[in-house]
Amino acid sequence: MTDMPVYMHFLYSTIATVGFSVFFNVPKFALIPAGLTGGIGWSIYYCLINATNNDILSNFLAAALVALISEILARKLKYPAILFVIPGIIPLVPGLGMYNTMLYLVQSNYELAVAKGANVLFVGGAISLGVLVVTSLSRTLNIVSLAKIHKNK
Repeated sequence: MTDMPVYMHFLYSTIATVGFSVFFNVPKFALIPAGLTGGIGWSIYYCLINATNNDILSNFLAAALVALISEILARKLKYPAILFVIPGIIPLVPGLGMYNTMLYLVQSNYELAVAKGANVLFVGGAISLGVLVVTSLSRTLNIVSLAKIHKNK
């Protein structure tokens, strides 16, 4: 990882997330919040990976935070949470790991390919589980609150 201050990581990942948000046709009003979501997620990942040196845990927690921010923004801005989640997790996707896996396979270095590929799969699983846990919890709380409202009528 490059030796840049955290605010530079935040800035670059925010810009990258805004770019992917445009690619995914996020409404103009939601571009900045979506970009900030990705910037915060990457910054948290960067801080956690430096503190714990655990790629899977860092990705899980960063993706969970991205999902939590996305759920909050969805309620506040009245947009679907998916508009913020998908661009927000793009900086976390292990693209270099996928590239290196394929490179090792092409070079017939199967030991490194399996090791790197397994790590990429675990990181991808951690990202998806981070989003899944928060989204499921949010939907469950939403259902419970609607049931209470319905019960009180």
